[in-house]
Amino acid sequence: MNWNQDHQWAFELTAQLPSVWRKRLLARWQRMREGGRDIFQEVEFARRANIEMRETISLLNTIRMPLSATDQDIVERANELTGQCVGLAQLFHDAALLRSAMARKALKNGIAPPQAKGMTDQGAIARMTDPQWWRRKLRQIHAKAVEGSAIRLGYVNKNRDLYVSGESVSRRIQQNKRNSAILENTIAVNENDQEYTLAELVAVSTANKAIRRAELMTRISGFETIAKDLAHVGSFMTITCPSRMHKWRQVGQAVIENPKYDNTNPRQAQAYLSRVWARIRASLNRQKIGVYGFRIAEPQHDGTPHWHFLIFHAANALDKLKNTVLKYALADSGTEPGALVHRVDFRAIDPAKGSAAGYIAKYVAKNIDGLNVGEDLYGNPAIETSLRVESWAATWNIRQFQQIGGAPVTVWRELRRVKHIPAGAPGYLVDAWKAVNKMQIKAGREDESVSWDKYLTAQGGPTCGKKYRIRMMKKDQAGLGRYGEPLNGKPAGVETVDQETYTPAHMVWMGGQAIRLVHWFCESSRHAWVIKKAREARPWTRVNNCTADQAEKLFATIRADDLDALFANFWRPPDKNFSNRAVFA
Repeated sequence: MNWNQDHQWAFELTAQLPSVWRKRLLARWQRMREGGRDIFQEVEFARRANIEMRETISLLNTIRMPLSATDQDIVERANELTGQCVGLAQLFHDAALLRSAMARKALKNGIAPPQAKGMTDQGAIARMTDPQWWRRKLRQIHAKAVEGSAIRLGYVNKNRDLYVSGESVSRRIQQNKRNSAILENTIAVNENDQEYTLAELVAVSTANKAIRRAELMTRISGFETIAKDLAHVGSFMTITCPSRMHKWRQVGQAVIENPKYDNTNPRQAQAYLSRVWARIRASLNRQKIGVYGFRIAEPQHDGTPHWHFLIFHAANALDKLKNTVLKYALADSGTEPGALVHRVDFRAIDPAKGSAAGYIAKYVAKNIDGLNVGEDLYGNPAIETSLRVESWAATWNIRQFQQIGGAPVTVWRELRRVKHIPAGAPGYLVDAWKAVNKMQIKAGREDESVSWDKYLTAQGGPTCGKKYRIRMMKKDQAGLGRYGEPLNGKPAGVETVDQETYTPAHMVWMGGQAIRLVHWFCESSRHAWVIKKAREARPWTRVNNCTADQAEKLFATIRADDLDALFANFWRPPDKNFSNRAVFA
């Protein structure tokens, strides 16, 4: 074996990396080569070290961006790639050929080209000639490549970087600062001449961590309340990934490298858990077992996700539920040592020992802002580590909270924007509207407050599935979107179809009755906003109906030069001649 040749190969392979990453890779490569008791083991250790080195460098090379790239570097690279794609239009005059050439450019840079179902050549070309599209894609792959390499190199665990690498936390902090500056320096003016910064609008939406936490707890408490009314019971369970998906093993207080690790990254592990739950849910449906509640995804110390569930169900379904969960959660590597003990944890909730909502409250807070949690599982201040959890979820695009069963929260939020319910509307529509709106306290009438359980009851119950009664109403939009494609419908209120009895004209004399369907509409109210930049002298851009709920999505990754485009296609207010009721046979 030529040791000098191997070392020269390793030095040349890592020459283009930032010095800190190069040192990490070379140090790990050297450690992996050591420890062989004879020439055969030495050769095998060296082979494994070389394979990992080559695979890691290959992963990093897919992004064609240095690991140390700043966000400004990414912006400049996005502009460069946009210019290259625009230049291709001079070489290819056929739309299909031009799209194909641009797609090859994207693939060469590690980016999947736009290819959604039904997307036209023009739509794909418009995306690949848009700097914003390139910036978004480059940020995503750069973040995942850096974090994936940090995990492979063993730098993410409780003894080094908890949950996520320091590089990813730093990037998230910088992104949050950049977004905050934009929101603080951009002013919105509505039709009443009221001025707010976008930061103030976001502060009253679910982008505000305190509001997000409060809404989640309202819904969890509502599930528990309706479960009590239905004499259902609660269960808390945790599902964890197989050993092969974990970079590290925890033995007591120590962590040791897991020889079974197969390079699964957190996003792939999340997809595995999603498949497991999909099979569990399908099996429960076949057994006619209805469940409802919440799922929380959070990282273990090495970044591998695991899922916590708080679910409610009929008391006589407990054994079937537990057996179903065990069957599918242990279908992969279910006989490995400790699988039955560590892979699935199932606990029936005893109401005598406290509420189910109280039991899960710390998990909700720990994954949002760490409020009132104290220390996390590893003895670190939860308020500080919640930022690491947020960085982990953002890097791997992992949805932390997901409702199970029940009715859509989108309708719940839309009902808040409905000013009144038309006379004669179905009782369940009135009940749902009252459940989501706090009523002013007045003597002589029953007062209502926000009540998720009453909303669920009005919608048909916590296990209504897709048969919920009240749905989102949308209106078509005229014009084309950013990429020259028809705009999707925008929320305009809620609607429902109900049966009513009536007396047809030809049956009046005999008192006969018939049944007909009535389509009820309840329009929602939105402001019309005008956006201006506080520190830039630019003409105002017309923007319709930016709401606080939408601000959470709009400004998560927004940049100042994108504001006008993002606000360009908001839904317009409904017509004044809008009707609340339509009858059809």
